[in-house]
Amino acid sequence: MSDANVNYSPIRHSQSGVIALLLILVIWVLIFWQGLVTALDIWLISDTFNHCLFVLPASAYFIYQKREQLALSAIKPNYWVLILCIASSGLYAVGLSGGVQLFMHIATFTFLPFSVWFLLGNEQAKKILFPLFFILFCIPIGEELIPTLQEVTADLSVMMLQWVNVPIYRSGLYIEIPEGRFLVAEACSGISFFIASIVIGCLYAYMNMQSTVRRTAFVLISILFPIIANAIRVFGIILTGHLTNMEHAVGADHLIYGWVFFSFVIICLIALGELIREKSSELIPEASFSPVHVTSKSDYVKACGAITVLMIMVFGWYQVIQGQLSSGTSPHKLNKLLIPNSVVATNWQPEFVDYFDKKQTSFDYKAKQIDLYAVWYPKGHGELVSYANRMYLEDSWTLESSYSANSPDGETLEVSQIVNSRSVRLLGYWYMVDGKVSSNKNVAKLYEIYQIMLGQHTGSGLVMLSMESEYSTLEQDKRLFNEMLVEKFLLINQVFPD
Repeated sequence: MSDANVNYSPIRHSQSGVIALLLILVIWVLIFWQGLVTALDIWLISDTFNHCLFVLPASAYFIYQKREQLALSAIKPNYWVLILCIASSGLYAVGLSGGVQLFMHIATFTFLPFSVWFLLGNEQAKKILFPLFFILFCIPIGEELIPTLQEVTADLSVMMLQWVNVPIYRSGLYIEIPEGRFLVAEACSGISFFIASIVIGCLYAYMNMQSTVRRTAFVLISILFPIIANAIRVFGIILTGHLTNMEHAVGADHLIYGWVFFSFVIICLIALGELIREKSSELIPEASFSPVHVTSKSDYVKACGAITVLMIMVFGWYQVIQGQLSSGTSPHKLNKLLIPNSVVATNWQPEFVDYFDKKQTSFDYKAKQIDLYAVWYPKGHGELVSYANRMYLEDSWTLESSYSANSPDGETLEVSQIVNSRSVRLLGYWYMVDGKVSSNKNVAKLYEIYQIMLGQHTGSGLVMLSMESEYSTLEQDKRLFNEMLVEKFLLINQVFPD
């Protein structure tokens, strides 16, 4: 055998390739440190996202298993992917500006797979496509779906109860039967089941299936199956309460039933996977990748230099944003209300955190008590539009319907009709961001971010007005409430600092 034949295939993983990969990992940790820390806090605190702690180690393990299909000595950097890296960095800047942790987390856990793709090139990145994709499960996202899942669960469970002729009356998320009343609360949305099922479904499809069609079908099943299963669980709880005169399936019982049912759902999901997956005789072993060239050290330096320069520029941008958020004079508090008011006990109570100032009071309007609640978040003091802030406690109230009303300056104001077991309330609200009024929280948040990035943001506030009503006089009260909004709108807005 000649020397040429002996030296034909280069070594699989060169020292330069390993160093380049480690450099990208270190840069990622340093630049996106704030996104990593805030994500870790959520992983540790929320039971829904405890699984995220294992995602990065699992991805690293799957990539290690693919080491025979990779060659760090023969990378072909794809510089076009830097565009995606820049997009992730921009999204992180937006999240940093507006305090939107969701944007920060999406950017953090998309930048890492993009940067690995950039370094390895298309051919090798394709071989570890799932481990790179799996990193996205680090993003603590999904709780935004809770209201939708609550509605779907309530719809499906009511339909099932009607099938077995159980007398029911539904008001929003409350389901009432002759024996008692049930609330499809956040814990009943099945969000934990839903997210865990998708993660397990993706893992099972990757580890046990090769066909793209089979994998896609099983992932779709893992998305739909927990939604239907959770509706069956709620149906079973209500039916049990009906048949046992509320002796069972109430209190802690339904939580215990929930965990037992969840275990059963996962077993059924895996059993479906066993039916769908290929038989062992149908599996095709993966061929190892044989590198046919060696990447020069100058190519490694060029690739690492490009992403390092990009990250230095991004880091400087982030520092400017942080300076903009922390700079400024001492903020003003809310102004005194210019309408006669008094503090009166009310059964409606919003929940806001980290605000700089708030005013809570009541006033009379044509013999009706109007409850007012205003919060103020000046620049650098907390986050107004946040999932942690609630206009009403969802353990006490549920949204039944909503409609729009017009303000004197032509703005559309949102009015929600919320209910509980004892009463119904009208709740009107609007956001005030740097003098601009909006009743849409997403529009308000985007405008706030826009103002911050222009260096023109001063503060954001929210006004909520609520009035108790009864179904017998609801239409009349709606007209009165709309009239009050038009009459008091400009006067109430004077509570915000100039």
